[in-house]
Amino acid sequence: MKTLHCFTLSLLLLGQPVVAEDLLKPAPPAGTAQIDGGPATEMVSEPVMRATGTIEALDLQRGLVSIAHGPVPALKWPASTMDFQARREQLEGLSVGDAVQISFQSEGEQAAIVSIDKQ
Repeated sequence: MKTLHCFTLSLLLLGQPVVAEDLLKPAPPAGTAQIDGGPATEMVSEPVMRATGTIEALDLQRGLVSIAHGPVPALKWPASTMDFQARREQLEGLSVGDAVQISFQSEGEQAAIVSIDKQ
């Protein structure tokens, strides 16, 4: 019986840090675009990356903007054209051909706009 009490006490003491660790995780903001079930602007990548480029296509319905951007040395990306996930309000007032500066986060081959500014 003494062994059972020691075992139970050990589980209680060792289980507490796991619960506390989960409480430290930030909750995603409500109402943001989603990529793979997570908010588009709260992806795993840190820090936020920056690039300049030209808008090649806009899809307001799907929340996508295609940008021909320069190299992104921090990610070892060459200059290319790719789609970025964005919220509809981020794309308002933008048109194909606009020169833009973007801040974004990436996860694998997916990227989400944090901010986009016409130059």
